[in-house]
Amino acid sequence: MAFETVFRETLDDGEPYEKFDTFLAGHMTHGRLSIDGIFCVTDKVAYYVMKALRRMNLRIPEDVQVIGFDGIRQLGDFDYICSTIVQPVEEMARISVGLLFREPSSARLHTYCLPVTYVCGGSTREPAP
Repeated sequence: MAFETVFRETLDDGEPYEKFDTFLAGHMTHGRLSIDGIFCVTDKVAYYVMKALRRMNLRIPEDVQVIGFDGIRQLGDFDYICSTIVQPVEEMARISVGLLFREPSSARLHTYCLPVTYVCGGSTREPAP
């Protein structure tokens, strides 16, 4: 049976991430987390979540898998690796600028679907061959 647990609280830029600690602690039972995977909106959030999980003595990816979603995988002076979904940022920027400078031809909205890439960084288990 599949189920989904979602952290639905919004954090403003610069707001401390302690709310994640409370959320994670609320899903611990007998030293185990009731969640087996966490999908983070950015790699920065993934980095924080991984630190919080390690403080809870949980192993990544054995006990819980973590994946980010921007492809940065490195934060300033912090050298870390996490699995992530890499977005085609250059192409996103090129299309966005093109749309901004395009003459308004109609009120019709355009949808662009760009490919993303999964990159394993050790915070997710690899599928069996």
